[in-house]
Amino acid sequence: MQMSTLDKLIKQNEFPIVFIGSGISKRYLEDYPNWEGLLREFWSLTQEDSNFYAYLNRLRSSVETQQNQLSKSEINFLTNVKMGSTLEKKINHLFFEEKYHIENLDQEVAYHQSISPFKKALANKFSTYELKENISEEFEQFKKMLIKAQIILTTNYDTLIEDAYNKISKYGVKTYIGQKGFFQQTVGYAELYKLHGCASDPNSIIIGEDDYHKFDENSVLISAKIISLLLNSPIIFLGYSLTDRNVRKIIKDFSSSLSEDERLKMEERLIVVERHEGMDSIVEERINDSELNCCFTLLKTDNFMSVYRKISQINQGVAPSEVRKYQHVIRDLIVDRGKEGSLNSLLIAPNQLDNLEEVVENRNLIVALGDSTTIFAMPDLITYVHNYIFEGDELSTSTILRFIATQHPTSRLPFVKHVSYDSIEKSDLYPSEKEKLKNRLEKYGDYKSQKETIANSYRIEATTIEEIKSMDFTQEKIYAVIAYNMDVIDLSSVEEYIKGQVAELKENGELTISTELRRLMLIYDLKKNKKQEVSIL
Repeated sequence: MQMSTLDKLIKQNEFPIVFIGSGISKRYLEDYPNWEGLLREFWSLTQEDSNFYAYLNRLRSSVETQQNQLSKSEINFLTNVKMGSTLEKKINHLFFEEKYHIENLDQEVAYHQSISPFKKALANKFSTYELKENISEEFEQFKKMLIKAQIILTTNYDTLIEDAYNKISKYGVKTYIGQKGFFQQTVGYAELYKLHGCASDPNSIIIGEDDYHKFDENSVLISAKIISLLLNSPIIFLGYSLTDRNVRKIIKDFSSSLSEDERLKMEERLIVVERHEGMDSIVEERINDSELNCCFTLLKTDNFMSVYRKISQINQGVAPSEVRKYQHVIRDLIVDRGKEGSLNSLLIAPNQLDNLEEVVENRNLIVALGDSTTIFAMPDLITYVHNYIFEGDELSTSTILRFIATQHPTSRLPFVKHVSYDSIEKSDLYPSEKEKLKNRLEKYGDYKSQKETIANSYRIEATTIEEIKSMDFTQEKIYAVIAYNMDVIDLSSVEEYIKGQVAELKENGELTISTELRRLMLIYDLKKNKKQEVSIL
């Protein structure tokens, strides 16, 4: 049986570049308009007597007369752009004549900040949203897919993508609005490019003729940066139609930069996912588009959850957001400080990177990164915790003890299954390492004292995890409330909950664990595994 394109993507294990169009926001958000619907909605605010479609028909006739060689989709695109310009002119006029009120905008601010009232009204519309009901399971998979994207590009104004990404990733996504990201050096991982602007910055919104003219003026530079990203990564389009002018322009610019051999190789690396309502299967087609001078794979489906699950299986050991965090820190330390003098070297494990800037302070260092097999056979934090919670046997006792000894003295983590005064004395650790483990036992080895560290605002009584999850708390508060109620909640349900959280962190390629989850794991560990023994300090 021939391997599917998505399965080949998993086998190649490369983070993709993902383009996300309005079809995704329309899929998950209540009352999300298409372009025509958005223009019609704002036309109703212009106090015009003319029918919206009558005016639109006149605009289209004008476009067809002037440019009759264009395709229907291109004519519709230019018609909508002209309507955007018309709406901006009319609504701005009404606002400046004080005949139309726009929330969070007054005349003084509009004047001093040169804000287009029409674009501010657009920003207001897209600055808030409501998720549809009965989409939570698929939307969770969408979030997991997002954090496996190396780069995300979108023409959407709303903030759904960055909000979803930042809820599941500790380090979040770096967002570039408009064309700003194309004019500066970037890391190339965990970055979101909002090509047509964002609701958070009204003047960045591209909607009318002047906006598209300025955008196209810089299209060579923009295309060059996008192409440089696309050349070495698989590309996936979600929420776009094959007739979408934005998609076709990007693909055409990209394909025109390739040789004939490169275009053939891109067939399975350029993927367009097109929604076909009610289609549960994923049907693949190879498309040879002569206008685009390009071959690509078309996936027809309404089963986006399966698509997301496939992409989420890509696992390079760390998430793109982790790569961006570490590259940024290292670039600041190495490139910037290297200009000031010669560089020495430092060997550091991935789990220590969060404190890298504190470690090196003002010293000039070259930082060497290694994984669990190259740096003293030490695991990273997620590997250690996963092995501990799931009772794995991948790590030796000596490695476990040495790893615990390397952890910062103020950081909590489960450890009492392996650490006792007896096991410390029998180990082959250095005296300084043994001392650190004894100190950890003294500081973190008492169940009651650890429960007392839970903040008063988190001391809310409950009897089950489901009850706590239903209280609409933040994730950190859920962890803390579970820990506070450890004596009454069934311990096996706590174990299953923690396993689920740890498995998700590992699947997402995270290297760090939040404070409250660490506290929860430690309190659970003390409750389940702590044995009474006499201190021999």
